[in-house]
Amino acid sequence: MALKNNRVVLVTGGSRGVGKGTALALGATGATVYVSGRSSSDGQTTALPGNIHTTAEEITARGGKGIAVICDHTDDKQIAALIEQIISEQGRIDILVNNVYQVPDDMLEWQPFWKRPLDDHWQAMIDLGLRAHYVASYYAAPHMIKQAAGMIVNISSPGARCYLHSVIYGVGKAGKDKMMHDMAKELREYNVAALAIWPGIVKTERLAPAIEADALPEEYQPLKPGMESPEYPGRIIDAIAKADNYMDYSGRSWWNSEVGNELDVQDIDGAQPMSYAPFMGEPGIPPEAMVK
Repeated sequence: MALKNNRVVLVTGGSRGVGKGTALALGATGATVYVSGRSSSDGQTTALPGNIHTTAEEITARGGKGIAVICDHTDDKQIAALIEQIISEQGRIDILVNNVYQVPDDMLEWQPFWKRPLDDHWQAMIDLGLRAHYVASYYAAPHMIKQAAGMIVNISSPGARCYLHSVIYGVGKAGKDKMMHDMAKELREYNVAALAIWPGIVKTERLAPAIEADALPEEYQPLKPGMESPEYPGRIIDAIAKADNYMDYSGRSWWNSEVGNELDVQDIDGAQPMSYAPFMGEPGIPPEAMVK
């Protein structure tokens, strides 16, 4: 049974970028969308614009119901309280989008791993990224199991397979993909899906100045035709959730662009972003083996 109507959604890390765009796209379907994060006002945690309250307001303006919740996703107790708040107020949670992440300011300034900051990068991309995704899934899954329906989505990256940015970045993304594959094995009998999606280059607040100035690194130039708006991942998640065969997407990682072509999902400009698979590889199909 598809997750079509009156959805209750949580998007972690919804202040800006892919998180905000995903929340807006899902809110536009009429969903109740909780957005969590630490940014209660612009400039609180980064120089970039955006906070969870303005995201929630935009969701409501688009016909959904946006609810902002302050949550430090490095604190397991705050994540648990966030899930319990949703259940207390709504009675269920249909879709969890694990997006919360911190991009170090110097991530795009290439250096070998032994010259990069150790603790800062690990904390940002593993503790705040990978661990927070696991913890949110840990607390949301029992409620989805009771509902006999639900979907957990990790926002991941081709960095799970190819070299992208840095060693720690790749380790974190590979962990997100493997997490969804293994969770899907354990959740399948309960009709709960777990999957990862790979956006292409996304026109976020961080990248917008470089895009407008045509100042992207040389390696990015062949990828420019496949750029996505921050809302495209949310449109992909919506399309999968409302498909009668949404469980067929469970247990794997998917390029947004390839799902978009399959399910006829356009970006906000009416275009379908091209696939980066020829440049960065396919997610691949994991083996069916399950050794307990």
